[in-house]
Amino acid sequence: MKKQRRELSPGVWTVLILVLALGCWEAVAAGGHINEFFFSRPSHLWQEFQEMVASGMMAKHLSTTLQEAGLGLLFGGVLGTLAGLALGLFPRVSRALMPLMTGLNGLPKLALGPLFIIWFGLGLQSKVLISALMVFFVFAFNLYAGVRNVDPQLVGAVRLLGGSRRQILQKVLWPACLPWVLTSLRTGLGLSLSGAIVGEYLGSTRGMGWLLSSAGDSFNTQRVLCCVLVLVVIIILLDGVLHLVEKHLLRWQ
Repeated sequence: MKKQRRELSPGVWTVLILVLALGCWEAVAAGGHINEFFFSRPSHLWQEFQEMVASGMMAKHLSTTLQEAGLGLLFGGVLGTLAGLALGLFPRVSRALMPLMTGLNGLPKLALGPLFIIWFGLGLQSKVLISALMVFFVFAFNLYAGVRNVDPQLVGAVRLLGGSRRQILQKVLWPACLPWVLTSLRTGLGLSLSGAIVGEYLGSTRGMGWLLSSAGDSFNTQRVLCCVLVLVVIIILLDGVLHLVEKHLLRWQ
């Protein structure tokens, strides 16, 4: 009997690459080949993480940022999905509005951040709006492309069978656009988190953005790198969850 070849899953490869990178980093730092003041080392970052968790600092700031990013992803995703469907269903409206939306999407979101801080203050609202703005256009453009890529013959066949516009939207367009929604969700995950952190950088008293800004101002490289790695791990874990949801929802394909 031939031996079956066992391949490692992508998740295991990700963990192995991460462990290897951290091991090389630790070895190079321990050998004195890099300046620890600028680059620190994984063992010190782990100690910093433990201290931040024990003091409650990590939970306090991380929960604030995740709340802002989650609300931004929710509002930006829902509004972007509705806008993309509307633009796809009404070509005349899309021809008039798409150039305007393209121009607005080209604006640097960082330039609009101070306006949101002025209009809505330093609280939760301004951070959620910045985060939602980062996500909105991703959903809008993807859903517009999803609607336009639906086979017109399929829509025509359902219409000939007596299907209403609501039934066409529910039975044809939405299932066809679902992969675009999930792709937008995975892309918007990182963008919503970036928007929340940008808002905290511009003006806040708590959150991971504020923590990164405060640590950078005091040249605390160890804390900056610790926060960055925590955010990277969280995004990887959330993306993994969304990947499982995507496989479940799209199993009919």
